[in-house]
Amino acid sequence: MRLLLACALLLIWPVAAFAGPKEDAFLVVDQFKKAFDASDVEGVVKLFAPDAVFLGTVSPVLATKTDQIDKYFQGLRQFMPRSITIDEYSTIVVSENAVLFAGMHTFSQTKDGSVIKTPARFTMLITKTNQGWRISH
Repeated sequence: MRLLLACALLLIWPVAAFAGPKEDAFLVVDQFKKAFDASDVEGVVKLFAPDAVFLGTVSPVLATKTDQIDKYFQGLRQFMPRSITIDEYSTIVVSENAVLFAGMHTFSQTKDGSVIKTPARFTMLITKTNQGWRISH
């Protein structure tokens, strides 16, 4: 009976309890994708650390302030619907508090009724802060 109870507890125990930094940091990447796909500017911006350094894929400006990051992502409200598909990526666990993701993704946006797909590269350094895991670069 105890063995059966122990097995049942293992089945219902949250998987996150066994997650490491890579899995924890990937949740931020997933949240970013969901917010981007929903054109949720506030949802995207809140994923960045207050001291983040950000160079947008199509930006000539190195953003070092939250309002600059917000300004860049205001473009999400144009050419909707839009989405990102992560085509491939690689991960480096830098430490228990820092994980680097780099890869390729495809932006899709709708302009004049046509879907435009643009392949691009991405790099994200996700760090564990006092506010939890956030995009630092």
